[in-house]
Amino acid sequence: MNSKTSAFLCLLAIPAHGAVLWSIGADDQTQDGNGDATLGDAATLLNAAPFNVSGVQEKGQDALPGNPANTGGSGGTRDIDDDYYFAGVYTTAAGDYTPVGNVAVSESYYDRALTNGDPNMRWHFNVPETVGASDTLTFTVDFYNLNEATPGDTSGYDMTFWVDGNQVGNMQPHSDADLSATQSWDFALSDLGGAAEQGPGFDHYLEIRTSPVG
Repeated sequence: MNSKTSAFLCLLAIPAHGAVLWSIGADDQTQDGNGDATLGDAATLLNAAPFNVSGVQEKGQDALPGNPANTGGSGGTRDIDDDYYFAGVYTTAAGDYTPVGNVAVSESYYDRALTNGDPNMRWHFNVPETVGASDTLTFTVDFYNLNEATPGDTSGYDMTFWVDGNQVGNMQPHSDADLSATQSWDFALSDLGGAAEQGPGFDHYLEIRTSPVG
């Protein structure tokens, strides 16, 4: 089985407050996956002006911390990795890697798909100081399509959710049978180091890891 699922909406929100901390894409059944300067996918970051991004064809699995200034493109010269950075200050790592420092503007390009050879994605951000200890944060990912070598097969991915390198919640399956369903996981400020690790400087990341099934 060889399949690929393309993300078109990734969203981190505090539903009880109606607050979206950040988002990439929209639930409109389209995706700008060309990796060029048209930047056809909408994106947001709390307290910042809306901006646009473009998905880039995946290149394989990458280690932390990634490059916060990928230039996109297509073909063999495309420049993309598994780590997407929103604008912020990243001087304290959430693990054994060297943080990237100051990211003046959010990246314009993101890894567009999960595949057997590129099974994970990460999103880096600073936690706003307005997030409270009792708030429930919800990460949601929705998908545009699932490409299969044999369309008649039943296949997909088992997905796990990680916060700063620690698994949160249970595995969720994602298959061609439930392609239209979103996957969501809840977590809390305590999973992000608590109040001591809010604001600029602290590199926090959410990660989806997948295993192919079928």
